[in-house]
Amino acid sequence: MRPLNNTSLPVYFAYALHSLGLAISWQFVTHFIKWELDVPSEFLLTVALALPALVTMLSVNVWGALSDRTNRRRPFMVLGFFSYAATFMATSFVSNYTQYLIVVSIGAAFSSAALPMGQAYLTDRTSKKGETLGYFLMAQSAGWFFGALFSGLVYTPEMMFTLYRVAALLSGGAAISSLFFVKERPIERLKDEFHTGFSALLKRRGMIILVVAAAVSALGMHSIAGLMAIMITDELGGPFAYVGYANAAATLIAVLITGYVGKIVDKRGPVLVLVVAYFSYILFATGFAIAASPEIALILWALPIYPLSSTAAFALAARISGESERGRAMSLVNGAQNLGMVLGPLIGGFFAELMNRVQPVSWVNVAFNFLALILAFGLVRQLGWRTERISQTDQHFEITE
Repeated sequence: MRPLNNTSLPVYFAYALHSLGLAISWQFVTHFIKWELDVPSEFLLTVALALPALVTMLSVNVWGALSDRTNRRRPFMVLGFFSYAATFMATSFVSNYTQYLIVVSIGAAFSSAALPMGQAYLTDRTSKKGETLGYFLMAQSAGWFFGALFSGLVYTPEMMFTLYRVAALLSGGAAISSLFFVKERPIERLKDEFHTGFSALLKRRGMIILVVAAAVSALGMHSIAGLMAIMITDELGGPFAYVGYANAAATLIAVLITGYVGKIVDKRGPVLVLVVAYFSYILFATGFAIAASPEIALILWALPIYPLSSTAAFALAARISGESERGRAMSLVNGAQNLGMVLGPLIGGFFAELMNRVQPVSWVNVAFNFLALILAFGLVRQLGWRTERISQTDQHFEITE
């Protein structure tokens, strides 16, 4: 299957629409909780990020296994998008920290069905996994760009309730779009894939190192990401709009380059791209830790590193897995990233509270991405730079395309 066709375009559109709502809702979460829900503790602020990520980490693998077992992707996309819409709408009515935690945690259990299903759907029946996932991230980044820019320009803590309702409408639109325009298609199974479970997937050459590296890198990035708005506005003295500009610039660059990143992943191999991505994160985090002005922090945040790490990680998982295992493989990488989203904010919040500042937490990011880089070199030893290995299912579709 070609990366761009009548079957894949509705999927790209649905995830772009959902990402628009997601970006509107997430970039000021900790700032909103701090000032509107009256939570002064940095550690408690990061708990609000970590708890739904923990629920997502536990539930995403359930949805991936159910999808593979039932041979269906679209129902789980629809469930995830509708759950996001319900969560955003309910969040717009919370009045205290406890209510917020309850709403987002329940919502995460069901909204986690959405992301791995889109990735699994698009990488079925194609050998061009990097390019396909590159276009997927490009569609998401387009939504993130407009959402981040819009909320950055209009945000105030009091305005956040309205922004949550706008996000709910957009995610609801993504669910309706998926229901009517995304075509379900059967998943072809090979005999040796039929009984494969998570434990067997993790025993595949390179998979467990990939999962650990994805978790460690995400832990480092999310130790600082959730508090970035507080760092730029409260510590470096930048306006609220700078947070929107930083996220919008990062996602705009991702829109422009991610399609090319996917082609590079397919041509040069995902392992090489992972090494470059983790090394780039180390350089970024070092600069972020010593940035002396909000303008420098803004420029550094806009560096397009995430398209490299995300596209390469999911492309490698797709290469290691067969088609009938794809939902579980994508769920494993998503779950690993969410483990980083659980532990990263907690560690970042702990150090921010200990030092009474957010910016030095970026050194934590340096340390964990250095570890991720070491693990990536472990992938080089196991799989080589080019990662030529491809599953039997993928060979079949490469021959018949």
